Amino acid sequence: MIKLPFQKYQIGQCIINCHDMTVTVGKESTQLPAKVFEFLKLLIAHPNQTVTKEQAIEAIWLGNIEVGKRGVGNAIWHLRKTMTQLGVNQDDMFKTITKVGYQLLIEPVPIIEKSAPHPILSATSKPTNKLLFFLAAICTVMIALVFSFYLYINQISGSDSDVKTPQIQIQHLTNFEGVEERPSISEDGHYMAFQWLQQNQNSQIFIKDLVNLESPLRQISMTAEKEVSPTWSPDAQSLAYFRVSQTGECSLHVRELITNQDKFLDKNCVSKGYFHSIDWSPDGKKIAYSKQLSDRVAIVTFDMSSKNIEQYTFPNAGEEDLLMSWSADSSQLAFVRSVELDAKILLTDNLKQERLLIDNEKMILSLDWHKKDNVIYFNGMRDADFVIQKYDVSSQSIKDVHIDNTIYSLALNEANNELIYVRHIAQEHITIRSLNDGHIIRQLVSSSRDLYGQFVAKTGDILFLSNRSGAWEVWLKHESNSTQITDNQGQVTIPVVSPIDTSFVIALKTDRADNYTLYKGSLPEGELVKLIDIDGDVRNPSYSPDGERLYFSSNKTGQWAIYRYDFAIKKITQIIDDNGKYAIESNDGGIYYTKENVAGIFYLSKDKKTQKTVTPHLNALDWGSFFIQNKQLYYLKRTKENDILMRIDSAGNEQEVFSLPPISIRNEKALTPAYLGTVIVSMLGINDADIYSIPLK
Repeated sequence: MIKLPFQKYQIGQCIINCHDMTVTVGKESTQLPAKVFEFLKLLIAHPNQTVTKEQAIEAIWLGNIEVGKRGVGNAIWHLRKTMTQLGVNQDDMFKTITKVGYQLLIEPVPIIEKSAPHPILSATSKPTNKLLFFLAAICTVMIALVFSFYLYINQISGSDSDVKTPQIQIQHLTNFEGVEERPSISEDGHYMAFQWLQQNQNSQIFIKDLVNLESPLRQISMTAEKEVSPTWSPDAQSLAYFRVSQTGECSLHVRELITNQDKFLDKNCVSKGYFHSIDWSPDGKKIAYSKQLSDRVAIVTFDMSSKNIEQYTFPNAGEEDLLMSWSADSSQLAFVRSVELDAKILLTDNLKQERLLIDNEKMILSLDWHKKDNVIYFNGMRDADFVIQKYDVSSQSIKDVHIDNTIYSLALNEANNELIYVRHIAQEHITIRSLNDGHIIRQLVSSSRDLYGQFVAKTGDILFLSNRSGAWEVWLKHESNSTQITDNQGQVTIPVVSPIDTSFVIALKTDRADNYTLYKGSLPEGELVKLIDIDGDVRNPSYSPDGERLYFSSNKTGQWAIYRYDFAIKKITQIIDDNGKYAIESNDGGIYYTKENVAGIFYLSKDKKTQKTVTPHLNALDWGSFFIQNKQLYYLKRTKENDILMRIDSAGNEQEVFSLPPISIRNEKALTPAYLGTVIVSMLGINDADIYSIPLK
């Protein structure tokens, strides 16, 4: 064991207690596993020095190299995760020295606790028997008085003294390294299927025994591809799930657990983010799942008997139906329809008649129908909070259930009357990195989520989205301080900054508006003025290199397309009608663009005579993570081992620029050019998720 001269240390905001192996920040305290705490003690013993992996293996794992290698990696991961859970910026405490070891960056300060002298028994006197008897008598009288007062209070207050708000008991169901997501509970409550993303691996499906907690996990996935969204059959004999290939192609499968037989059912399903886009009907006859159509995502059903596939919901262009849950009698389906951050819950039946239940929600992430109580549980964002709510289908009333940090998937264990949910840990922040080797030149980190930084070329500042104020707003980062630009004006999206001056454009949906509209502002004041009126929604603006044109996507004709707006003549021109998502102007006046829910970057020449695929390797979820600098195209390529920044030169040759650990870069528009030779990257930081349960009553 590592010996330290003191029992307690303060490291920044943290109090480290060697007696009970706890880390405390404010009122929050966490006990660490023994080996992890020994590793922390080793760092404390060598502050601001590099503790090598070999040193740690020798001191803590007694030279056992194979066990020690895994142990050291797990220990630093656990320490970083703990600090993030306690609200501490783990990058301020720990530094990884690549391929060598780790450093504790803050000097520990020992806490020396001195016992105060007893008011009666001084250091120079010894208690007599009479004095001890006298003290015991006083204590006895005091206890009797307190007990009598307690009985008296209970008599005069009756049952009111029992009226207390019970604390919700949160139980950890998984606590593994990586991301455990999309839980599904068997009807009898005995088993939980979930997907688990471990480092340098694809998501795989596992089953956990919820009755015999000591039973080992059972791995269901049998391929090297990503397998996600497990969903139980009513008899708990099969799992339906999605299989996603390296190129992003999604297929629906069913695996029979007794025979281990796997059946392919359909292709072109949609697995997006952590949305649980699949549900098996309680009567066992149908599987509902999300499927990609040309310019929208609809829910279809697969009939297990006839093998027929039938469209079940009918969204408009640009709308996505990604979440669903069946009623108890399998005659109705509750589902979420969303466009960007806007979401609503609808109900449809076997006659395909849709009925609105809940409107004007922001970013619903999951839902599940409690069959016995006829209540729909769902969760989403309310300002900066993640709130679980329930909708009573009979009374049409809504009530808050639980608030927690970064909740994603939900599932119901009706057998035990528990709500299962997933809580993520991610320290999202903005970095400016070198295009030579990827090292960090500048970093923007706050206690909130800072995302999608845009470089202000005129001043060197950064414009970005953040929920520092409690709601998603646009902020401006100067050298020494940050200024809030928008303030409760509506729902905002990623801004774009002019390359020639301090103006910026943003797609904004005001509270009473039906659609997003393009607004223009000027920094640092940021006062917004409507830029154009357009009949339809708008999204994803980008400036031309000379700042004279603006590209954006819109569904003004009923189909999503790419448009160009010329500032001088105030003219809108349609450029692409092929389900365009986001576009930037190329060096020769053409455009590079992406399509909705389609992987790859595409090119259209200025004269529209040449149209081609530039690369198929940009993930559909990373639709805006590409840019041009110094006449070269850069984009984000993801593998199970790394997030890689790639460069394509004028001859079409691809080259790796730098790589980061997998899933360390945000989705959507996480890359944007800064000053020459640098790039702004929106980072996830720690990427970890565990599954929890809370009682419903």
